[in-house]
Amino acid sequence: MAKVLVGITGNEKHIPGQTGMTYVTVASELAQGVSDAGGLPIVIPMGEVSQARDYVTMIDKLILSGGQHVDPRFYGEEKSIESDDYLLARDEFELALIREALKQNKPIFAVCRGMQLLNVALGGSLHQAIEDHWQDGYAGTSHSLRIKPHSRVGQLFDQGSQINSFHRQSIKDLAPGLVATAHDPRDGTIEAFESRKGASLLGIQWHPEFLWQECERSRQLFRYLVEQL
Repeated sequence: MAKVLVGITGNEKHIPGQTGMTYVTVASELAQGVSDAGGLPIVIPMGEVSQARDYVTMIDKLILSGGQHVDPRFYGEEKSIESDDYLLARDEFELALIREALKQNKPIFAVCRGMQLLNVALGGSLHQAIEDHWQDGYAGTSHSLRIKPHSRVGQLFDQGSQINSFHRQSIKDLAPGLVATAHDPRDGTIEAFESRKGASLLGIQWHPEFLWQECERSRQLFRYLVEQL
């Protein structure tokens, strides 16, 4: 039986010590989580918008990975913060991947920035600056979840499950076709959403790839992605 091909969007970064060289990057734990769940991870490098159709055609499911802020032009706002943590070419390419995945009815699993971008692609908006959502160190967790019963997240995580937090922006207006299924009980930040009907969409604000080795619920999330989403 052929393995499920899961495309993971890659970022581009300059590596210190390798002056002038740009690398395609993705957290290895994200690919490992897919592989451990029985899927075959395929990293999709940033490319031309015209390539989106071919990339989506070759995969079974799409993961939108974390990274930079989403350019506010895509939700009708001017930039209101002092930051250079943007990559317009990535936004444009991944928005094309989203459009094509929706057209081809391919499931989308969106993590952190990916969740924010998917919300924007579907007509939502973002808070450009939030506080107290970036924990110290990549190990461990920082807060709990308030989960909507009978949701996809509710099938995978317990009420009060602990998650990590590495984001400086968050969802402001949720896109019309989505429903929020988990919140941060401290301030109401949307931590998960899914599609109301139709397309198989699941977005989470935290990073399960940094937890899956020690957390059975996170491993279950990756199995759900590969086997059911």
